Parts: sequence; C-alpha cells; structure tokens
Amino acid sequence: MGTKRIAIVKKRTGHDLEWHMPPALVRAVDALALEGVLGRVRRTQGQAFMPQLTLPYLAALGRAYDSAAGTRHEFEVRDAREEELRLEGCDMAWFTVSTPNAPATYRVSDMLRARGVPTVLGGIHPSVMPGEAAGHATAIATGDGEETVPRILADFDEGRLRARYDGGRAASMDGLPVPLWGREADASGGGNDPCPWVVPVQTSRGCRNACAFCSTTRFQGAARRHRPAGEVADEIRALQDAGVLTPDKTVFFTDNNIVSDSDHRRGARDTRHARELFEALLPLGIAWVGQGEVSVADDPDLVDLMARSGCHLLLVGLETVSQSAMDGIGKPGNRVGRYAAALETLHDHGIANIGCFIAGLDGDGPGVFDATAAFIRRHVDVPQLSLLTPFPGTPLFRRAEADGRLLHRDWSRYDILHVVSRPALMTPGELRAGYDRLVDEVYSPWAMASRALRYAARRTVNGMPRFGFAGRLSSVLAPNLVYRRLARLGRRDVAADGAGARTAAGEHAA
Repeated sequence: MGTKRIAIVKKRTGHDLEWHMPPALVRAVDALALEGVLGRVRRTQGQAFMPQLTLPYLAALGRAYDSAAGTRHEFEVRDAREEELRLEGCDMAWFTVSTPNAPATYRVSDMLRARGVPTVLGGIHPSVMPGEAAGHATAIATGDGEETVPRILADFDEGRLRARYDGGRAASMDGLPVPLWGREADASGGGNDPCPWVVPVQTSRGCRNACAFCSTTRFQGAARRHRPAGEVADEIRALQDAGVLTPDKTVFFTDNNIVSDSDHRRGARDTRHARELFEALLPLGIAWVGQGEVSVADDPDLVDLMARSGCHLLLVGLETVSQSAMDGIGKPGNRVGRYAAALETLHDHGIANIGCFIAGLDGDGPGVFDATAAFIRRHVDVPQLSLLTPFPGTPLFRRAEADGRLLHRDWSRYDILHVVSRPALMTPGELRAGYDRLVDEVYSPWAMASRALRYAARRTVNGMPRFGFAGRLSSVLAPNLVYRRLARLGRRDVAADGAGARTAAGEHAA
C-alpha cells in the first residue's frame, strides 16, 4: 500500500488578514524605483499577511507521530478560499474550523465525504459546537492536538476512525515540535513563501480572565501553560536556519497575553515567565510583535526589556474609551483613564501599538464613534476596529441568546465585520453607520500616513527599535493597510442585503 496523503486545510474567508496594497501605492513605490520592495509587494499580493500557525503545527505533530510509530504519511498544508481549494488525491482531510469559516468548511467536508474521503473537523468552532460540526464530518476533534493527532492517525491506518476525539488540555507544553513551514508541506500550488511578512510562534496557552466576549478561556482553559523559554528560542533559531524567518520578517507571538500571567478578578499579575522569555530573545536579534495587556506600562523596566528583546509593536485590547461600557464586559484590568499614559510609556520605549476597539458594547451610544476617533488620533498607531460579535461558547453569546438579541445564526457573518446582535443603546442601522464613518475617518490616507510618520520620527529613551526611519514607517503603515482592508469588507454584504437591516458578524480574539 502506498503512502497515505493527508490534507491539512483551512478554508480562508474574506476576513482573513491578507496583503493587498492599493494600486496607487504600488505605483508610488514603482515611481521611487524601489525594486526590492515592489517585487516583494507584487509577489505577496493576496497572500496571508499573518498566516495561521495551526496548519504547519498539525503537520509537525503528524511527522512526530510517524517518527515515533515507524509509519509514513504525506502531510500537505492547504490554505485557500473555497473556490480555490483543490483536494483531489488526498486519502483524508483535516480541517481547522473557526466560526466564520464554518459554513464553507462544512460544504467542502460534505463534498469530500460524498466522494468517500474521510474528514476530521477540529479547532475552536467544533470544540464549542460539537453536535453541529459532527453532522458534517467523519470525526470531530476537540481540545489540544497533541493528544488527538496520534490517535487519529493510528485509527485511520487501522480503518476504524471514531466519531469523536477529545484532546482536552495538555498539562505540559515542553518538547513541542517546530511547525513545518517549509514548502514541502505547502500544496497551495505555487511554492510560495508561506510566511512572506510575519512568522507566528506560540509560547503559551490559556487565560484566567474570561472576558465576556472572548472564547480563549473556554477553548484553551483558565490555567496558564508555558513553553520553556529556551525551547521558544530554539524554535526561532531553527526557523532562521531553515530560511523561514529572514531579517526582513517579523515574529508574531500568538499568545493572548505575552507580557503577564494575570488574574484581574483577584488583582494578580505575574511577569516572571515574560521576563525569562524576553531575556532568552535578547541574543536572537529578531523584531517581534505580540499581544498583551495595556497595564504592562505600569512596569517600565519590563517594557524596556521587552523593547530591547525586539518588540516594536504590541496589540492591546483597549475595547472602548467608555469606562461604563468596559465595566460590562468583565475586563477589570482595563482602566480607561490610564490608557493615554500607558500608551505613551510604550511609545517612549519604541513600542507602537495596535489598539483594538469593539463598537456596539452595551454602554455605547451614538457618541462613542467620535470619542473613539479622537482617542485614536492622539494615541493609537494601528487601530483595529471590530463590531461586537457574540461568539458561540462565550458568556456574551449566552446572554445575547437569552435576551433575544441575536439577529441570526449565519456563522459566515460572525467575523467582527457585521452587526449580528441588537445593541442596547442604538439600532443595528445606527451601529453600522457609525462604524463605517469611524472606519473612513481613521483609515483615510492622511490619517494612516500621519500615524506612521509620528512613530517613525519619535525619539525614544532606549534608542529602540533598532531599524531606522524607513523601517519604523513601514512597520506601522503596513498593518494599517491590512486592517483598513479588513474593516471595509463588511460593507459589500450590507449593500447586497439592500437596506442593511441584516448586518453581519465576526470573531474577536483580542
């Protein structure tokens, strides 16, 4: 019997962070004769700006199983839109499923099963909606893949796949394999660089804070589980040696909160692992982006260490500029009155911010949009604007469902770009109109350029980041362009719906 081929698939949706540079900017780069930049821009148009870590990591887990069991499978990573997926010739397909890509993934999985190809659906949506997902799969997998992948492969080889594999949550993150980012695992058809701009790396799982809108605690658990800092550094070195991580790319740490182990309900904050990790990164000479709580600025020494280890951009979940709205989402660690000073402390140390905001919280009235725009103008480098989305499995979803505020269950619109629940202090139409107006204001060409120039020209107390004016400029301008495209996508569906009464939705993970 020949080697069995396993496709590891993500059905890409319009809300994924893809790289599309506007034609006018391409022409401007062309006019400046920046051939190296222009070639990279043209080569990566339409590719993922932030590729998903799950696919190559599952391939690595499969490779590790083969090595231990003495078996052999071919693992092919495929990340594409539904109409571009080519899955001929595979003997089994694994799908990672988020809420917005669930309907299209179900269609593809059903088509494969009709042809006799077994499918396994895993990821966050099957983990919180297992009964629904099971109707569209040979098997579903919930929880961590370290436990499920070996069992799935063993049962597949013996011709007896079970209907469900529960992985639970691995107690230890020691000894994880390096994801297979190389072209050998990429069957997308072009041999493209799978990480043209950003290379994701995982250092921890879990979050104790259980914010009402976020599904991390439900999916990964409340216990914080860390990889040893030395193993994270070893993975980065391996990616450098393999040519996946080159000097012109940035590492993105996927952790929900890389700066602290926090439990804000109990007033606890533990930064020991963060310090150990940042110390391990110092000799690597990388540039990196991460996600963390804005209150890290209360510890300037930690901020300085973070900057010197390579951090030049931190995604912070600010959520709202209204403290009353903040009080309703279970995030007590965020104090709106401290935002401005905290963000300026980060700026002083060379760290720009991706400031994440959610429109449509229960305390938000129509005036929230002007207040948010004013705050962004003064303090935010890269705004990420979301429409409130009650994701399945979250306290927010349960509350919206109980109150009869869900407008529909079209999961394809649960993508932070559409109105899917009825706000408390606005109509759905007012929320949509206010959001679109905010998007137009903060992503105007002048607004984006001024934010990038402000960061690039700022003098810092530690001389960080290491790259010069042009690098600082592009490090803020590029993600602004990515988020601008994302924020405007929902308008097409509103236009197609006619009056916009049925506005749609998305997945918030900040």
